[in-house]
Amino acid sequence: MVNLSATEDEWQTDDETGYENPYDYDPHAIDENDPTVEGDDPNAFDEDETDLEDDDPSLNPDESDEDEPDSDNAEHDEIEPMYPNYEAWVEGWFTQVIRRKMGPGGGESGLAWDARWWLYPEVAGRLKALWYAWEEARASDKASAVSNWWIHHLEPHMRVIFDSDSGPMSHAKADGSFSGWPALPYEPMPPSLRDEYTAAY
Repeated sequence: MVNLSATEDEWQTDDETGYENPYDYDPHAIDENDPTVEGDDPNAFDEDETDLEDDDPSLNPDESDEDEPDSDNAEHDEIEPMYPNYEAWVEGWFTQVIRRKMGPGGGESGLAWDARWWLYPEVAGRLKALWYAWEEARASDKASAVSNWWIHHLEPHMRVIFDSDSGPMSHAKADGSFSGWPALPYEPMPPSLRDEYTAAY
């Protein structure tokens, strides 16, 4: 115990820190006589705390990720499609469920549909996208998934597919004389312009 009433010359040196110079006092020094202090190294780690850190997955995110499978991939792998491909879906579901009053064809009002839908690359691509989304919605746990598919997937695609004015099958006729509009004209981009676009992005 330090004698506070003593003068500087009479300063006691048998204090708990063992320092002789009162102006060189280290407040972080460890008292060897303090029973609450274990060991001499203030930087030493407690083995029990180290074990707790190893066992806590929140403190080791990398290790916990390795043990747990990716939930998104696992859910995707568990989806078993009802139809093996989009062609079977178009035949077994789309053409049986979707029923509309079709026009005479040839661009004469109403809606347009060609039974040879596979001749139209855009129609085939849209139907394939619809099948993917339909299978996903059907297997979803969300009660609103199928409703969202009708509103946000099917209806926008049908407006284009069945468009009898400028749609891909707009001039379809019963005699099969129309097999789609020609592909869009295309010319390769000049190399100098391609380099400019590549550098910009």
